[in-house]
Amino acid sequence: MELLDRCHHLYYLHFTDTTQHRLDIVLILHNYSALILSSIHSHQTTIMKSIYTALSLLLLSTGASAKDYDYSDYINAAEPTEEGSILLLGDSWAAIAGDYAANICGLSNSRLVTNDAKSGTTAAQWAEGETAVGSMEKAEYDYEYVWLSLGGNDFLDNKCDIDISEEVAANIVTVIGHIVDNSPNEDIKILYFGYSVPSDDVCGNGITAQLFEEQGAIIFEAIKASAYADYVTTFDISEMFVKWGNGGLSDSYYYYDEIHLNQMGYLHLFSSYKVQRFFGCSAAQTIELKGISAVVEGKDNPAHLAGTVITTLLGLVMGVIGLVLAVNFIKRKLAMRNSKSSAKVDLLEPDERAETGDYVVVKEEKAVMA
Repeated sequence: MELLDRCHHLYYLHFTDTTQHRLDIVLILHNYSALILSSIHSHQTTIMKSIYTALSLLLLSTGASAKDYDYSDYINAAEPTEEGSILLLGDSWAAIAGDYAANICGLSNSRLVTNDAKSGTTAAQWAEGETAVGSMEKAEYDYEYVWLSLGGNDFLDNKCDIDISEEVAANIVTVIGHIVDNSPNEDIKILYFGYSVPSDDVCGNGITAQLFEEQGAIIFEAIKASAYADYVTTFDISEMFVKWGNGGLSDSYYYYDEIHLNQMGYLHLFSSYKVQRFFGCSAAQTIELKGISAVVEGKDNPAHLAGTVITTLLGLVMGVIGLVLAVNFIKRKLAMRNSKSSAKVDLLEPDERAETGDYVVVKEEKAVMA
């Protein structure tokens, strides 16, 4: 009854308010999901999550455009905690992310974030100086995660010369070494995912997308081959925002200029499963952020929303089919076991009946005519 009352309240909010409380509805829906998930058995959780996600997207898919209201009032709304604290280092990609990183695991959860990234800086500058060392030494907390973003300015300052990529990669590895060697946390986790392809031909040669992807691959290989590979998670996001039919370049919808992501871009990036998994976000938090991301993007990109809903529903159908097949498989196995047992005959040998009264089990044999 409590769940029905809450659903009725949610229904009332949705159909009486169109814009002002839409994000409040998102938060209410995700808070209520805990009640739903806690009321079912563990083997049903995946199916219910799929149902919940689909309902979230369908319920929130109507109404005003995402650009009609501001999310800033909800950013960092929750009280931050030291657990899962994040240190941002590097250039503007990390610096701008600092405005949203506290809510990387959803709006109802807030991480402690220290933003020591500096816009316009290069990997060479960070490698030559003591910037990273200073950031680790002055840290008030034993940061659990470091988001590192470097190499983009080196590349652009050298007019997208791919030949400098190995030098840039070596400098990035040096900075990673500074972080690891000076971190008070022996289990520090570093995330490096390079850059997504720009939304315009910033290299001016028609092969911007190709050059950015090549540079990223060289850096990833250098990190993986270094002595610090175990501390670093690499994530290639070069094609994450690429728009079909745009010459391999990214969709400008996610950018506030040719290079930097806007709030929608970071929300889309944060909601990716690999980023969520790296920062230790729970399954429920991941569903929350992906649901919000899909709804927000769907306002100005209906095809994205439709695709997300269809994918979710297909996942639900496949989950149900998988469950049915598993049950039928178990039933067949049990039936086969029972049939094999019936093929064995419990016989009471006459002599043993008289002497011991015991039963002996012998294999069933075909009758032979005397």
